[in-house]
Amino acid sequence: MLEALEADMAGLRRFTADHEVLFELPTGWTAPANIGLMPATLKNRAQAVFGQMQELARMLTERRDETARQLRVVDSVPRYESPTSLYLDVEG
Repeated sequence: MLEALEADMAGLRRFTADHEVLFELPTGWTAPANIGLMPATLKNRAQAVFGQMQELARMLTERRDETARQLRVVDSVPRYESPTSLYLDVEG
């Protein structure tokens, strides 16, 4: 169980850096039923996985917000045919 979560975190970290693979992110997770209490010997590993989850949530939130900003910029471009080129300043 913990090994699977650790592998998921490593995979998700790779996904956050790859624009194309990001669309393959899993959309849900279901905890196994009746797994009992976590052994004390796994506490440090479980806390590390939880920390990774928090960091990934922050990274994915940043990616989502950046994507939303980019979509707003795209939506601001006029939708008409023009014989001239249109350039968009995304820095200013």
